[in-house]
Amino acid sequence: MPIHLRWELYPVPHESPSKVRYGGGYLEEELWWSKGRVTSVIGELKELFSEMLFIKRIYNNNKRLWALTYPFHLGIYLILVWFLLILLGSVTEVYAHIPVPSSNAWSIFLYYITIIVGGAGALLAVTGGVGLLVRRLINPVLRDYTIISDYFNLLIVLLALATGLASWFSDPSFNYARAFASSLLNPFMNPPQLNTVILIHVMVLQLLVSYIPFSKITHFIGKYFTYHRVLWDDEPSSSELSRRIEELMRLRMPWSALHIKSNGSWEDNARVINNER
Repeated sequence: MPIHLRWELYPVPHESPSKVRYGGGYLEEELWWSKGRVTSVIGELKELFSEMLFIKRIYNNNKRLWALTYPFHLGIYLILVWFLLILLGSVTEVYAHIPVPSSNAWSIFLYYITIIVGGAGALLAVTGGVGLLVRRLINPVLRDYTIISDYFNLLIVLLALATGLASWFSDPSFNYARAFASSLLNPFMNPPQLNTVILIHVMVLQLLVSYIPFSKITHFIGKYFTYHRVLWDDEPSSSELSRRIEELMRLRMPWSALHIKSNGSWEDNARVINNER
């Protein structure tokens, strides 16, 4: 991949708190190249989690959009926690041989917290998702740069969420979900006979999981690179970086213009432009 364009916008969260406070960086120090760099992983994590958990940038720039996108994302986060709780419940039943629920305090906790987290996640995600879809349809600014695949991405996520919500109505205690997960953990256990609503939800969920790697829904993975490797990249130039730049500068330019020599390298054209100046 080509080398990204470094933004070099400050403050950078991995700088020391004293510099982050006013937007400074290590380059302002005298003889910075002769000193060891001090970076803060805690600062990066704090900024990253505040963005992931609270979607801070949208809140600061567009509070009306945040009022819809935050419950949507928060609901999805809760559903991911729900998956973990279902897994814990299944492990408790299969390996600890403790039914959920039972008189055991841990199983009682798992039983009720699973219902609360799963129900809240489904309601928040569906409400926020429907709101985002309606806003894209009626807001002329959003509608102008929303393409077909954006609508499709939102619709397939909403379909999975809506069928999941319907499954909860048909299985309010999530007993089917726990039994299904238990059957995956225990090869000698037969899976439960799922009703039609839950079966449709499982099929839609499998379709969504298969589709995600090929869609923009994977932006949550890309955030690592856009933040750590672009927005916060202020590493000093190294021999490796210089070597990569030299390789790219030798690439040929198959197009031409008044100031560009066709089939010349970037390096050759840059040298010609500098000589003319």
